[in-house]
Amino acid sequence: MVTEALRTDDELMASLGRGDGASLGELVQRYQAPLVGYLTGIVHDADRAKDLAQETFLKIYRHAGVYRTTSRFTTWLFHIARNVARDELRARRRRPQLCSSDEQVIDATAAAQDTQVEALERREVVLRALGQLAARDRVLIVLRDLQGCSYEEIAERTGLALGTVKSGLNRARQRFAERVAELD
Repeated sequence: MVTEALRTDDELMASLGRGDGASLGELVQRYQAPLVGYLTGIVHDADRAKDLAQETFLKIYRHAGVYRTTSRFTTWLFHIARNVARDELRARRRRPQLCSSDEQVIDATAAAQDTQVEALERREVVLRALGQLAARDRVLIVLRDLQGCSYEEIAERTGLALGTVKSGLNRARQRFAERVAELD
């Protein structure tokens, strides 16, 4: 028998889809902190990010019956969170500013929120483009461009020759740029 602590995300979702609410608690325990951090980076408000994380988990609960294991659970979870955050940013743009009569402050706030929405949309394109790359290309880009690893560290971590890392990274970046251009 599989214990609760060792169940995979897919097993927890299947259990949740059958009505086992305790499975949601395990998913919340696993993903609450990273999800709040992700949402805080988007909405720039830690308290609101906590609320949005709860909203995301509520959507997970409501849609557990339609969850399919064709993609990773975390991909689905963060996709839902991204949509919740996007809705929040759009709602902020529509809300009137009650505290300020200064039109410049209102204009600056609206511009900042527009920038946040654009950044969120750009982030979504980047994530989708990364997701479309072959695993090796994705690993090379993540290690070098996101984690800042040196070529030598990448070679050591991946077991590839240094020259292969350099040329592979160049080709991976080209493929990534093509995917981004297709998605834009």
